[in-house]
Amino acid sequence: MGYSKNPKCEIVAIASRTAEHARAVSERFNIPNVYVGGDNWKNLLDKEELDIVSICTPNYLHAPIVLKAIENDCNILCEKPIAISREELSQIEEKLKNKNIIFFTSFQKRYNPIFKLLKDIIENDALGKIISLRYYFSHYGPYKSWKAVSEEKWFFDSQKAGGGVLLDLGVHCIDIMRYLIGEYDIVNGINYNTSCLKMTAEDNCNVLFRFKNNALGFITTSWCNEPLETIDIFGTKGYIKLDLTNKNFVSYGPRKLKKNEYLQSLIDYKPSGDIAQYVLADHFIECIKKKTQENPNFEDGKRAVEFVLDAYSLKE
Repeated sequence: MGYSKNPKCEIVAIASRTAEHARAVSERFNIPNVYVGGDNWKNLLDKEELDIVSICTPNYLHAPIVLKAIENDCNILCEKPIAISREELSQIEEKLKNKNIIFFTSFQKRYNPIFKLLKDIIENDALGKIISLRYYFSHYGPYKSWKAVSEEKWFFDSQKAGGGVLLDLGVHCIDIMRYLIGEYDIVNGINYNTSCLKMTAEDNCNVLFRFKNNALGFITTSWCNEPLETIDIFGTKGYIKLDLTNKNFVSYGPRKLKKNEYLQSLIDYKPSGDIAQYVLADHFIECIKKKTQENPNFEDGKRAVEFVLDAYSLKE
């Protein structure tokens, strides 16, 4: 969808297992070539001359399509998670060596300007040394009408999805946290359960971990609660509390404020998921034109998946 708004690119083909879905999208966005059936994406990559491959298939197909696209020297924008195993990550990393391919991971949350504000506050030492960062992200879970749930049913199959709510929402959390304060070091603990959805993976998850700068990280993800997204950052000089859900509101202040006193900063613009996807696609295309790899890149996608796999390994 983001590509359709950009005059610098042309969508030439689409692949889907379901003819009805593929033709509906091709008609909506005027896409001339449609590939359907079991080998849809393989046929597309074999027959079309492409500059870009955009991957938004079921999770278990991400890595196979990425590997084929790399063989074809295509630039790649891949939906998260870019892989569902360490073996797949290693295969992709090896294939990318000595290739001049622009690889973007679809972490559209990075394009919300409020995170740039937070990063500037942190880097300007307004909070001092960061002590801890907590990210809470929840919603009611996948819509029942979504084809991945109602028809294909792969989303609730941990073998095909690769995991549960932590792999779905947690990758966004750790990516933003890495963007704000740096690389994570070690995952210390995980608590999870399956309580509200019929599935083989977790629908609630809490992860405790540590960053390389010794700050403590905490991520809570849930498919069993109302939509809520909050971030709390505490430093030696002050704190930040961010509500991304409704108010798009930040409160922050020095450590020794008097009781009930605080500073407020209201950010008027927060890209919705759709708008952020447009900005992401535009950035991706500009990087291809400039032949410059920028973030969110393969390494960002890789580290997010590794974080989830590190957490999952603690429950085995």
